Amino acid sequence: MKILRIAVTGSAGSGKSLVCHRFKTIGLVTLDCDVIARQVVEPGMPGFEKIVKVFGRAIVQKDGTLDRTRLRNIIVDDAILRKKMEDILHPQILSEMVLQIENAMYKDKKAVAVEVPLLFELGMEKQFDVTIVVAAQDMDLVKRISKRDKVSKENAQKMLDLQMAQEDKMAMADHVVINKGTMAELFESVDNLFDKIQKEFLTT
Repeated sequence: MKILRIAVTGSAGSGKSLVCHRFKTIGLVTLDCDVIARQVVEPGMPGFEKIVKVFGRAIVQKDGTLDRTRLRNIIVDDAILRKKMEDILHPQILSEMVLQIENAMYKDKKAVAVEVPLLFELGMEKQFDVTIVVAAQDMDLVKRISKRDKVSKENAQKMLDLQMAQEDKMAMADHVVINKGTMAELFESVDNLFDKIQKEFLTT
């Protein structure tokens, strides 16, 4: 069975999760690479052991899981360690994502929407039939990250500076969804876009 694979990407705070939530409401299977990233580093998984080997036991919490906040603080300021972590994680995320797409239960819509924060940075767009970038104004991104992650606006900006520029992502994507209004407006944009994609890919 041919499954239509849709990638949803965008900068931190752009509204990728909301777009995927809407796709789920429409009837698509949805996956999130951030969730998959947590799954591949659970205690007992090969990714967990490799990360502990690189970063030491100090990044393991009392309950035996990784201290993700501590890890993030380390890699934001250290490009070499960030690269080491990416080299461990990304191949495992990719293979787990492909596995989950293949094993998901598809009902009326033979389509999956996957939230992939680093889609273009990792060259993962080749895994998908359609790529969508969710974009927002820079000041909105900073505000949302700051509120969501309980960090200062300076740290939120730092996080954004590590990512590919919105303009570059938009230039590479098949479709762009602008998230600058209400949630209802965003959902309407997603509905209209899916109608368009469906006509192109899912009608026989």
